[in-house]
Amino acid sequence: MKRGPKAETPSAKLARGTFQPVRDGGKTEIVVPGDPPIMPEYMTAQAQEVWMEVLGRVMAAGVTEIDSALFARYCSLEALVRQAFNAGGDPPPAAYLTVLRQHEELLRIAGPKSRVGGGGGAADVTKPGNPFQRNGHRSRS
Repeated sequence: MKRGPKAETPSAKLARGTFQPVRDGGKTEIVVPGDPPIMPEYMTAQAQEVWMEVLGRVMAAGVTEIDSALFARYCSLEALVRQAFNAGGDPPPAAYLTVLRQHEELLRIAGPKSRVGGGGGAADVTKPGNPFQRNGHRSRS
């Protein structure tokens, strides 16, 4: 990596008026959206209730506008599963529950282990913090 200040993005140079097509034309810029998911119009009333109920949790987990379709499918499927359980008849098919769990993992709302990069919850106390802690020390037994 070169020393000196970090190169500015092409959009910043365009805004300032110093963009040079020869120098900056080949650069690509990664845009990270931070907008909340957008609710599609095709969702049922029950799916919309699930959407409003779970929206805060998924936004805290990092779901953005890009994940809107996945989140909408999750809400629709969750509404179907709830409807099947509330009907009191046959339980929902196992495939529904499996796909629902997979969606929860993708949205990082299935529990501590589903939050990749989040540390996975509390540390495992059965494992020592440093595996090399005893190096150079004799055992005391």
